[in-house]
Order: sequence, then C-alpha cells, then structure tokens
Amino acid sequence: KGRKSRSSRSSRAGLLFSVSRVDRQLRRGCFAERFGAKAPVFLAAVLQCVTHKTLDMAGKVSKKSKQRRISPAHLQEVMQRSSVLKQLLRGVVSSHHGEAVPQSQRVASPSKKETTRSKKR
Repeated sequence: KGRKSRSSRSSRAGLLFSVSRVDRQLRRGCFAERFGAKAPVFLAAVLQCVTHKTLDMAGKVSKKSKQRRISPAHLQEVMQRSSVLKQLLRGVVSSHHGEAVPQSQRVASPSKKETTRSKKR
C-alpha cells in the first residue's frame, strides 16, 4: 500500500500564514465553545490578505519617498491614509496623539576604507 505524503493545512489551502497556529490561537482564546474546521483556514486567509495589501501599500509609500526599506513610519502613514484599515484596526494601533512620525535623517558615515587608513596612521 502506498502512503500519502503529509501536507500541512496551510499548503493544502495555498496559504503562507499558518492555519494550525490560527487554530491554536482560536482555541486558546475562548472565543466560542465550538467552531468549524474551515474557520481557521478562512481567518488565516483574511490575515494574509490584509497583511499583503498593507505591505504593498507601504512599499509604494517607501518607493515614493525614495527609500528601499519599509519603515514603521511608512506603515503608520498607510494606516492613516486608508479608511478601511483605520476602521479595521480602530482602537488597536496607537497613533501618538496625531503626531507625525519624524523621519530619521541619514548622516553620511565614513567608508570602511577611510577608517582603516586613519587607524593605520
């Protein structure tokens, strides 16, 4: 008899987010006595979709500001701009009383070659 190879619920659902982890958190959270087998799959899919859209929008903001990395300031700007995300995360995300997040100024640091040359002298 041929054995079936084991596959995770996430891979069967075609998700990157862990369905088992969401299932465990739902059980530990005592949100309901019982829930269906598809509930953690659906919730993991929704979490993955929201995360994907948020990071996509933050990537566009960081590209617009000519930076290669997404910073917390970019994420916060996305949260402030998007009415859907504002409504979804209402009361969860702290916004520092409406203050703008200060952009960190980059300071030119000496290259490694210059610092090694100055140390040799």
